[in-house]
Amino acid sequence: MADHEDEIMEALAFGISRVYSLLVEVCGLLPVRIGLPTDQHVPADAAIPAIQRAAELAKEQPMGETQEAQLFTGCIHLLAAIDLYALCAMRHRETRAEGCGANLVYAEQALADLARWLVINEPG
Repeated sequence: MADHEDEIMEALAFGISRVYSLLVEVCGLLPVRIGLPTDQHVPADAAIPAIQRAAELAKEQPMGETQEAQLFTGCIHLLAAIDLYALCAMRHRETRAEGCGANLVYAEQALADLARWLVINEPG
């Protein structure tokens, strides 16, 4: 059973890393760029405040409400996934792992939609 839980945790950690990388990419495409830590293995204590700051700055971006909501949604779902991952690491519960995965899906979809919009609507 522990091997299965380890596999789940590895997959969730990879998912968090992948969505964070997407957020970094999106923040670099924004009209007013937001810099996020980009080290190979960004520790949570550095990433979490950066993600929170990106969420706060969503409303200050000169883009439509939908795009602001996509950035905010991507950030808050990524933060929720990180929180659930930390809880799972302390005491694994299948529902926590599933919640973490679901939050990653929502975050990735919102950020991918925003990235697509930003590329299509890139000035110049």
